[in-house]
Amino acid sequence: MFSSGPGCRSHSHTMFLSHFQCRDVSMSADLCHPAGPACPDVWVGYRGKCYYFSEDQGDWASSRNNCSALNASLAGIDNQQDMDFMVRHKSKSDHWIGLRRDPGQPWKWVNGTEFNNLFRIGGGGDCAYLNDQGGVSSLRCTSKRYWIWWHVRSWPITQWL
Repeated sequence: MFSSGPGCRSHSHTMFLSHFQCRDVSMSADLCHPAGPACPDVWVGYRGKCYYFSEDQGDWASSRNNCSALNASLAGIDNQQDMDFMVRHKSKSDHWIGLRRDPGQPWKWVNGTEFNNLFRIGGGGDCAYLNDQGGVSSLRCTSKRYWIWWHVRSWPITQWL
């Protein structure tokens, strides 16, 4: 059963109606709360972020620069759940993520945060990508790969129309 808030109806499992997410009473004390803006078409929502899995290839720098125009960035991996989600949703091809290093320097995310060794990075390159085995490898940054962008679900939806 659910509370009778806007957009909520009685139901036995999680459902989305309008911009409200309703949860089963047995799962949470929060019966109904705003779910936030929806992701634009072809973007996939997960844990408060919208992800875009490209259909084109580019080098790491052009992949990063193209997403900046949309106020997004190459995707980071904050935890194992994020990694599992991206591996499930990407094609079998390799996809750039927002992790790189200058020669001889530590790995850093595109936001400047130093990499915390959450996972092993294979290869000898300076730009990281999710590989076709579900792990992370590295190559020369000038190599061509697909990419994954992300953005926190906070933008006005009209920006994407």
